Amino acid sequence: MGKEMDVELELEVDVVTLTTDDGEIDCGILTVLELNDREYIAVSPLNDEGELTEDVWFYQFERDTSGGEEHDIIFIEDEDEYDQVVDKFDEWLDTLEFEEE
Repeated sequence: MGKEMDVELELEVDVVTLTTDDGEIDCGILTVLELNDREYIAVSPLNDEGELTEDVWFYQFERDTSGGEEHDIIFIEDEDEYDQVVDKFDEWLDTLEFEEE
């Protein structure tokens, strides 16, 4: 499930590689959101030039509690939970100040 963004983001982002049915995809991490005592991650797949695309994907995010970097990114199967995460992301977007070119 993806959500189209109608704003152009110019962000310096960390990159995470996701393994999908289509293979490995490099994605830029847009933000980590907290909701209902859980964390969720919003990522955008990168194009061939390493730039963010207009797609945004949301996953549940579980940090590696051992202090390592083996964090879990989990597909959100519940539609209501997914919709809540999208709403929270929209609120986060509203807090950003965008510079007009």
